[in-house]
Amino acid sequence: MKALRKILDQTQAEFAAMIGASKDAVVSWENGRNPLSPPLARRIALVTGVDAHAIARGELPLLTQYTAPKRPYTREEFDQHRKTFWGGTPEANVRRRFGPCADTLELLFRAAAKTGQGEACTRLPGLLDSFIQWCHQAREDFELAAAIDTELNERSWSMELTHTYADWRKMLKVNPGRARMMKFKDDPTKDGQEVHTQRVPVAPVWMPGESMRAHVSKGQVDVLRPDIIT
Repeated sequence: MKALRKILDQTQAEFAAMIGASKDAVVSWENGRNPLSPPLARRIALVTGVDAHAIARGELPLLTQYTAPKRPYTREEFDQHRKTFWGGTPEANVRRRFGPCADTLELLFRAAAKTGQGEACTRLPGLLDSFIQWCHQAREDFELAAAIDTELNERSWSMELTHTYADWRKMLKVNPGRARMMKFKDDPTKDGQEVHTQRVPVAPVWMPGESMRAHVSKGQVDVLRPDIIT
């Protein structure tokens, strides 16, 4: 493990973040305190292109995983693996892997939705919960919270709420948090029956299993119901 990290010219923390593990786990593998599990060895092979069996058994020299015949593993092999297996840019990485992964998820969901003896036998609810838990765990393991929030903020849309000033003032009194969120500021010179429209940008929140896309097309608004006041 230490030999691989040195080839990649990464600190223990950098290597841990790349594979979705803690720095303490990397330290324990390197000093021999804990063995590397086969699933994590496969993950490291997928990320770096190094031979999984050699990593799991602590064998040197390190060899490549995805070439035939296998070659000595070098930083050049890592760079080539990233470029050919994943893609030259982050956008290319996503495009190359998103389609096959989406196909896999659809296949799993379709298979789980098929029933055995009666509707109660469907496995889809359990599979969906497993997927949601995996999403939360992946977000935590790979420290993606800030990057996900950035992506979600880029999907913001415009939310519009129209009420009379009387209703706005009621919201300000009954639900001041909602009024602050809508950035409403009362104008005492306005009659209670006069209508006022407030518009604010809103971004979706992290919610695996639910849509996190913008609610409406760009340039449109999302009109909320009057009962949002309470």
